[in-house]
Amino acid sequence: MAEIDERDMKCPPITTTDISRQSMQDIQSSSPTDPTTPTNPTTSEQASTYSRPGTSAGRRRKVPDSVTPNACTSCKKARAKCDGVKPACRRCVQRHVPNSCHYEIHAKTAKEQMIREIHRLQRKNEFLEEEKDSLGEKNSWIEKIMRSLKDDGQDTEIISKLKRGESHQAIAEWLGRPLFGSDTQALSPTTENQINHAIEQHHRNLVENHDIRYWTNVSTEAELIEHLIKLYFTWIHPVHMLFDEEHFMTSFKECSEVYCSSALVNIICAMSCHLLHDTRDDDERTKSGIQSLRTQFINESRSLMKYADYGKMTSIQTYAIMFLVELGSRHGLIASSHLRLAVESLMAKQTSEQSSEAEEVAAWGILTLHTAWSGLTYQKPFAPASTHASPFSNIALDRVDGRWNLYRQPGDNNLQLGDQNSEDRQSFSTLTACENAKLYRIVHECIVVYCGTRGKVSSHSLLNLFHRYIIWKDELPSDLRSVGGEPLPHVMFLHIQYHTAIIHLLQPLLHLDHYYPESYEQLVKLVVNHAKIGVELLVQYKSLYTNFYLSPLQLFCLVHLCDAVVHYDGHGNTTPNTVHFCLTSLEEAKVGYPIAGPLQKMFRLSLTEYNIPVPNELEHMIGESARMGPEELLDACTRPTYKQPMAQILPNMQPEVGQDFMNGWQHLVEGRTAELPLGERSRSGSNGREKRLDIGSLLNG
Repeated sequence: MAEIDERDMKCPPITTTDISRQSMQDIQSSSPTDPTTPTNPTTSEQASTYSRPGTSAGRRRKVPDSVTPNACTSCKKARAKCDGVKPACRRCVQRHVPNSCHYEIHAKTAKEQMIREIHRLQRKNEFLEEEKDSLGEKNSWIEKIMRSLKDDGQDTEIISKLKRGESHQAIAEWLGRPLFGSDTQALSPTTENQINHAIEQHHRNLVENHDIRYWTNVSTEAELIEHLIKLYFTWIHPVHMLFDEEHFMTSFKECSEVYCSSALVNIICAMSCHLLHDTRDDDERTKSGIQSLRTQFINESRSLMKYADYGKMTSIQTYAIMFLVELGSRHGLIASSHLRLAVESLMAKQTSEQSSEAEEVAAWGILTLHTAWSGLTYQKPFAPASTHASPFSNIALDRVDGRWNLYRQPGDNNLQLGDQNSEDRQSFSTLTACENAKLYRIVHECIVVYCGTRGKVSSHSLLNLFHRYIIWKDELPSDLRSVGGEPLPHVMFLHIQYHTAIIHLLQPLLHLDHYYPESYEQLVKLVVNHAKIGVELLVQYKSLYTNFYLSPLQLFCLVHLCDAVVHYDGHGNTTPNTVHFCLTSLEEAKVGYPIAGPLQKMFRLSLTEYNIPVPNELEHMIGESARMGPEELLDACTRPTYKQPMAQILPNMQPEVGQDFMNGWQHLVEGRTAELPLGERSRSGSNGREKRLDIGSLLNG
């Protein structure tokens, strides 16, 4: 025993870990049928199998690369590490008992999975309930539409809305919102086919009968639509030629959508609502009805444009006319966005669905309108347009445009839509549009010069522009040159725009230093002279055609020209009459064009700045317009004033440009007078122009 104890004390110490490891190894390595394994090993033999810590001589237990907290039942029972592989872990596979490898779901995990499943089923149930409600509501919409098709006599309007692609919900709400929740039976699967068939049949009937309802649902009165289109072609189209009249009328009558569209027809009618006026029934109720009609046409056109192709020429033309409509309604900010959309769509246009001549007419009309608006509000044009381009280069200007007849009320001249009266005057509308485009090529160049994109403004550039204006006037065709007698309204407006453009070119020079007072006085006389001629033309226009039938841009020319007269000739004899004429003309125009109200306010503010008194009766007449705030003025014309922004223009001008311009202008005038024949000199004034009308007699008339 002593020897044993001594031997035991010489053995290395045995730890609990070693015993556990050795026992596990014995269990895994021993086999009951192995004869070489002793059944009762001695203590020394057991000790000899132990390995020292830190040595590699002993056998190590193989531990799985990954251990799962949710072990299988076998590994749990044996208290062994489990890798959690399914369907059988590695340990069970090695022990050849994969079928006994089972996993129990952890209580916490099972609870979380159950909660997620409950939430998923709740969401699915809510979705199915919403789908059920939606299907029931859709069936309710369609049922109401079908019932109205049978009973309410609104089949034409309903089918037209379906044809334009409006939703069942929108049509049902238009008919009157159905009571959702009532018992509704599901419709037959053939319902949509029946509706499509009805649409096709309706379309054929409208085309065969040339029904006006093919183009608009605002009114089914063909007489009203024809009246509005006649007004447009009499007063707006010759001034702003945005499409070819002949092609448009052909498509309109044949229900063809190459040169015409429903949106275009509706916006034309909305524009003509500005011109609706009956002196026999001029009460507030009538005005409200006209305004409501205009709003309906605008909304109809807008709803149609939601489904339109912006790249089509008819869509571009619609937006251009929409600019005029919104501008006349004193919504200048919205109007400007429509005009920009029209111009940028035109510049990006790739394909042509119309003839080259028709698209050229439209392109020049839209670009000219854009430049005119930029010039009247002193904004840099956002569309690149070459000032050297030749307008209407591919269009025969000697073509017969048809006749112009004075049309204002139904029954004038007893003409049908598209008919002509041989006794009326030739229109010259295409020729006028061409000259208008040429004029605004110069205006565009003037805007570019004053915007400073080409450096400091020099007298040479201004003299060149002034010379180009004079040449344009001298080279006007004989049919457009005279404004005596009873000139056509669009020819008169062409001359009015010319004198307005001259004012815009010369006015900044009056705010510069002049070394010689005589030069300044000559420049003032030149500006006032052009302004008075322009006002004379406006007076003549009012006496011939009134201020009910004109373009909204003519009202901007009115305030620009009258402002130049009262500003630079404030003590002149014509100033009181000019003030009276401007304010009363705007008051008259307010009947059709609400934009006249903000222009009244702006002109009134200018009179206060110039210390020019306004009679009490005119103050009382202005009324509501005098109470407009700057926000309303900004919304009207995108700026709180119509006056040129001298604070932006003058810093970009050379200091000596005023005096240099006058010296060059004097040589220009002398040279032009010397070139005139003797007879022409005797009939001309000092600057070679025709003797103008007596402004005093016209303003007092």
